[in-house]
Amino acid sequence: MSYVKGIKMKVSNDVWNSVAGIKYSGLKVGKGNTNGIQEFNKIQYYRSCVRNPSQSFNRFHVGNLNLAPRLIAYIIAWQLIPRGTNHAILHEGDLILLYCIMNLIKVNWVYIIMEHMLKSKRLADYKFPYVILVSKLIDYFGIDTANERNETIKAVSEIGNATLIKIGFHKVENIRVFHKSRTHREEHGGSNLNNEEGDDAVPMEDDMVQATEQLMEEAQAQAHMQAHQRVDLGQP
Repeated sequence: MSYVKGIKMKVSNDVWNSVAGIKYSGLKVGKGNTNGIQEFNKIQYYRSCVRNPSQSFNRFHVGNLNLAPRLIAYIIAWQLIPRGTNHAILHEGDLILLYCIMNLIKVNWVYIIMEHMLKSKRLADYKFPYVILVSKLIDYFGIDTANERNETIKAVSEIGNATLIKIGFHKVENIRVFHKSRTHREEHGGSNLNNEEGDDAVPMEDDMVQATEQLMEEAQAQAHMQAHQRVDLGQP
């Protein structure tokens, strides 16, 4: 609970449901907390998501993942629990959420969002998250913003056909096939989705809610249809 311009803001479970359309239910998971998914092992799970499980690795790099988990990994790092830097490396919390989403395990998004907002206050490199959600909460409680500065949130780019080609997934009929014959530039930084030092241009912004939901639903439906290096995307 807090006060903004003298108005009491108490974000109850009913408010979450009314404003964001999510309920306070599901697993409260995160870094160091795998209650309900005790079978989860971050190393084993990461290896199960990569294109080449036999290869050695010393970091959980997003660029090694198959298409569906790779898209969801960026949605997690840029949209669901956004952070300021190093989006190309999966954190433990990222892997836990990736595991739950790919296996259709219900998580408590209200709890996860609140924990992340508190974390963003403590860490300087975390950008202030969920600006659209916060704006909707301010409107919900009727707080006057007439004399406040405002900024328009715009999507820089979207994950579409061109982006998928850049990260090596080429469309053959109705499927995406990973081509190993990418150029050196694409493999080592030419594509923003595979560049640890070029995180600012990764295509995920706050007002891409509909596109994000569509990608998540599509990726979840395809998670169990992957075979080797092929992902069936179905018809558009």
